[in-house]
Amino acid sequence: MRSIRTQMMLFFSLLIFVPIVISSANVYYALENYLEKQYVKQQAQSIDNLASELGEWRFKLQDLSLRLFGDRRVQQFLRYPNTAQTGEQLQRTTDFRQALQIYTSTNNAEVSIFVVRGNGTIYGDGLSAAYKSYIDSRIETARRGAGLPVWENAGEIGRIALFRQINDNETDLNRPIGYLFLLLDKREVDRIIGRYSVDAGQQYAVYDAAGSLELSTDPGISGAFLRRIGSEPRVSAQRTMQLDGESYITFAEKRSDWTLVSWIPEKEVLQPARELFFGILFITVALLCFSVFMVLFLSHRITKPLKMIQRKMKQIGEGVFIFKVPVVRNDEVGELAFAMNRMSDEIVSLIQKNREEEAKRRRIQLQTLEYQINPHFLYNTLDSVNMLARKHKDPIIADIVTYLSRLFRIGLNQGRELITVADEVRHVTYYLKIQEIRFSGQLYWQIHMDESIANVKMIKFLLQPLVENSINHGIRKRDEPGHIEICVRAEPDFIVLEVKDDGVGMNRERLEQVRQSLAAGSDDQEADHGFGLRNVHQRIQLHYGDRYGLELASESGQGTTVAIRLPNR
Repeated sequence: MRSIRTQMMLFFSLLIFVPIVISSANVYYALENYLEKQYVKQQAQSIDNLASELGEWRFKLQDLSLRLFGDRRVQQFLRYPNTAQTGEQLQRTTDFRQALQIYTSTNNAEVSIFVVRGNGTIYGDGLSAAYKSYIDSRIETARRGAGLPVWENAGEIGRIALFRQINDNETDLNRPIGYLFLLLDKREVDRIIGRYSVDAGQQYAVYDAAGSLELSTDPGISGAFLRRIGSEPRVSAQRTMQLDGESYITFAEKRSDWTLVSWIPEKEVLQPARELFFGILFITVALLCFSVFMVLFLSHRITKPLKMIQRKMKQIGEGVFIFKVPVVRNDEVGELAFAMNRMSDEIVSLIQKNREEEAKRRRIQLQTLEYQINPHFLYNTLDSVNMLARKHKDPIIADIVTYLSRLFRIGLNQGRELITVADEVRHVTYYLKIQEIRFSGQLYWQIHMDESIANVKMIKFLLQPLVENSINHGIRKRDEPGHIEICVRAEPDFIVLEVKDDGVGMNRERLEQVRQSLAAGSDDQEADHGFGLRNVHQRIQLHYGDRYGLELASESGQGTTVAIRLPNR
């Protein structure tokens, strides 16, 4: 069976978890779609602008190469080989060098300009062995271009190269007279691209149709992947491509024979969506923890009083009706606790009323028994008085009558139930004196009383039935005189009244039967001599409680001892 706490915890957890998970998934996928669309829109515009700026940069450098190509000073210098050191030739050389210096200074340090004569001589500032080797290796490529510009990524020298063949533009445009090489700083391209790089994972590349130029911000990317991106026939198209198990969002912009491509890992674009999702997940976990705490708190507030009421109901089933459930809340649980307390009070009231009625009934019965003096005793006593009066005119008769009157006087006690210990002892003393006269020479007795408890109150008529029981069932059944000893003493918190005789006693089986008769509380007045003992035993328990009563000890042929233990109050 599931407890209320478990059911509440499960209900509230589902109540919080399910809507949040559904909302989180919906927000995540909606945000993914939105981020991708916004990024595509933004990046499409960005790559278009970047392609335009790269086109302007390319046009500027190609325009520079055309101006150098058609510059008269360059044409004059290349058209006439340096065969003789004439004044005219020296002037051409001087003009040519001045022209190179002007073009170089005009374009700052981003462009290194070199001119190659037909005989292979290279002119230009900053010529290094690496540059010379590269230029020599590209003369044939420039010749095949037949005057058209050729772009190349000169990776071995760390530059971008723009070179072309210079033809004679005055006499024969098809006649080559030299070659022009522009070596460009790659950092200028990086600066242009950097102005359009917003995301850290965004990469760019540009390549030409001839395959000689290939520039990329990611050196590790393959040329095949770049051409896959640019192979889409549409302009400014965006797609998703896979490379090495990772998905990329790609863009391509084609301008003339150059293609600009861009790509970024899809996870970089969707990173905000994932961060938002994990944030929502964290909030969900926090809410679940909070809900568990609140469920434990609320269930404790609800189930604690309910469990207490459950325990009290169980006690009712076990017969315990006196209890109080604390009423600390003004709600349904508090009303239930109040109703339980009211039910307990009513049950206790009914039980108490029933007990009072039962006690009243027993008191009436016992009072009736108190006033019913044993007819045999009265008959025998009166018979003795009559016989003595006729046979003797002895003062003993006067004593018997005196003892009898005092006995009645103490026994009746003006209808009061309690007498002092001293009066109880005097009452049994008068009874014993009468019996001593009756059984002259057969009954001997003595009484010992602790005077410190003489004024302690007790219920009356306890010792006389015990003494009568000792005489009738103990001493009279033996063939020789018997003794009765009464001892009244004080113990810590108790008063002990003990009647001991040396009569015939009881065997173990009979003693156990009498003890069981006392415990059972049978009212069978025909049942042997146990009736007088039961009467005393029930009166004691009715007045003082079940802890008190008679205690019996007996041995066959040795006598019987009956003890009464009462509270010392």
